[in-house]
Amino acid sequence: MGSQEASVSVRLTRRAVLRTLALGGALAASNLLTACAGGGGTATPASSGTQPTTAPVTTPTAPMASPASPTAAAATTPAASEELWEVVAYYGTYDVSTKKPGRPATSLQGPKYEKWTRPKANKPYMIGVSFPHLKDPYWLAVDYGIVDEAQILGVGIELVAAQGYNDLTGQINQVENLANRADIQGIILAAISYASQDQLVSDIVKNKKKPVIEVINDIQAPDIMAKALVSFFDMGYAAGTFVAEDSGGQEVTVVFLPGPAGSGWAPDTVDGFQAAVEEKVPGKVKILDVKWGDTGKDVQVSLIEDALNAYPDVTYLVGNAVAADAAPDILANRAKKPKIVSTYIIPPLYDKIAEGKVAAAPTDFTALQGRMAVDMMVRILNGEKPGVDFPFRAGPIIKVVTPQNYKEFKYEDMFGPRDFRPVFSVKPKS
Repeated sequence: MGSQEASVSVRLTRRAVLRTLALGGALAASNLLTACAGGGGTATPASSGTQPTTAPVTTPTAPMASPASPTAAAATTPAASEELWEVVAYYGTYDVSTKKPGRPATSLQGPKYEKWTRPKANKPYMIGVSFPHLKDPYWLAVDYGIVDEAQILGVGIELVAAQGYNDLTGQINQVENLANRADIQGIILAAISYASQDQLVSDIVKNKKKPVIEVINDIQAPDIMAKALVSFFDMGYAAGTFVAEDSGGQEVTVVFLPGPAGSGWAPDTVDGFQAAVEEKVPGKVKILDVKWGDTGKDVQVSLIEDALNAYPDVTYLVGNAVAADAAPDILANRAKKPKIVSTYIIPPLYDKIAEGKVAAAPTDFTALQGRMAVDMMVRILNGEKPGVDFPFRAGPIIKVVTPQNYKEFKYEDMFGPRDFRPVFSVKPKS
């Protein structure tokens, strides 16, 4: 996918996606806060529609007991009661022949709206984790969720990170090394590629007899055992819905900076965005260019500068959170300033939304997805069956953060403590 997408070519296979943008509200946020904090409150009722809602509602994560060191984290005392948050869940059997990028496999039953519950680990398991990189705060938030949840459950973590979305070979080698370790009992994978790591997963699951589950980035992989993630089609749809409403039905232009072209998420944001704007304001939003690239800051800064030089009158810059975070500084000395809309959120972007420098960003509650991945792996290692005893695929309900509602979203609830630093190793409790 590339610049041929400069005109909006619509794929409306999910017209019902995120229709209920206005549901939820402040009361739901308060209720969900109480439930997640273990206070016994009732979370927001799930939508009766077929797709997740995107109403602003706060979903907390538990704070770390103390700042962690770069190599090992201090033990966390388990909460008195389980955290609960609403998720969109899919049960049943994963048939890869029914899978399309950005969408759940149609062989699964769902979506079902339910509260997530924390398991108890039967043993002090050791879990390997692989990230595409740790170059931006998004993956730091995933790290926090995984590390803190592992500490609560008393399981161990060994985390490795590749050098970026261009480092497919590096990630494959790292994952193989983890899988070859006798003490590693399962692997949580955040895959660099949607379609190029099927054999890697199959080898580990079938030959090494170790479960592999996916977190954050979608993957095709016929033998993947579970997925803790949201649909980035839905994230793009939420961003497109914002632009459609914010533009007031006027003709506007967009330069889109999705992220890496071969990833299991960036192309889906383009598809979701296109579907939303064409459904809600047909013919009014013109995508001038789609600029692909790794989510390293230097790459994104270069792409933004190229886009502004080529399209100085563009109305909206839409794209990945690294680009959205960098854009305000680039625009500071320009007379014409397009509005900035991200397709997901990272910690510094939350601050820029609060300052009014960025117009909107959907949140996928990044840290919660990390927690859910650990919970899924523990359930599998305990002997539970994905798709039967717990969802094969599940993720938090997407919400949209704007300068008007950002106070409903606490920074720590989405990303963990501001002083959190990368943690690569957690020892299991003996």
